[in-house]
Amino acid sequence: MKRQLILNWNEAHHGVNQAIEAKVESPWDLPDTGKGWTYVTFCPPGTDPQGVLFDIDQLEELAKNNGYHLSADVVAQHNKLVVTAIADSPSSQLFGLVRLLEAYAKRYADTSKHPDHTFYGKLGGQYDRTEKGRVLAIYARDDEALLAIAEAFEALVQTVTVPGVTFTTRLANGLSAMPRMLHGFDDPTYRGSGVTVFRITDPTRFEVLLDQARADYPNYQFTPSHRA
Repeated sequence: MKRQLILNWNEAHHGVNQAIEAKVESPWDLPDTGKGWTYVTFCPPGTDPQGVLFDIDQLEELAKNNGYHLSADVVAQHNKLVVTAIADSPSSQLFGLVRLLEAYAKRYADTSKHPDHTFYGKLGGQYDRTEKGRVLAIYARDDEALLAIAEAFEALVQTVTVPGVTFTTRLANGLSAMPRMLHGFDDPTYRGSGVTVFRITDPTRFEVLLDQARADYPNYQFTPSHRA
């Protein structure tokens, strides 16, 4: 079975979308693009979204049932891979990320050869500063799959050449603000004391974070749209 790469393009990225569809080969002279997120899935046909997306309701219930405390193991289940593209313009950065995605999809489409390479994610960003780069945030079903995907992208960024674009990869928490909400989570001394459960310091902000994640979910497409 072959996975399908599906992009749900943000209107602010329309110019890059057109360039990709026109099979433009280089990122020079692309139309300007704005801030925002284009959503991507790379899954076999017929994939059930509920079997892929994080269970936000379960995470919320777990936190509430434990007096707004979370274990380190639970936090680790919400990791992500971040691929950053650096170039002279946001349009070039987005163009480079899509070309990288296409190379990944071509290499890892076969589920029998690459069983752990299904993912969902989003590309773009909210910064006006070009030096921040545009990013591709990737989520997988578990840490084992995420590490396999990370290794694949780390290898790809060494071989995929997009003129004027460089890539970096790193692992981060899937709900980016969560570690900053956990008392002592980012303190090596605190963690070194053997603590494995961390208190959520601001339950209200935590609920807002979960609502933001929920708002993303309808934007992930698991069935290709057919144009007239």
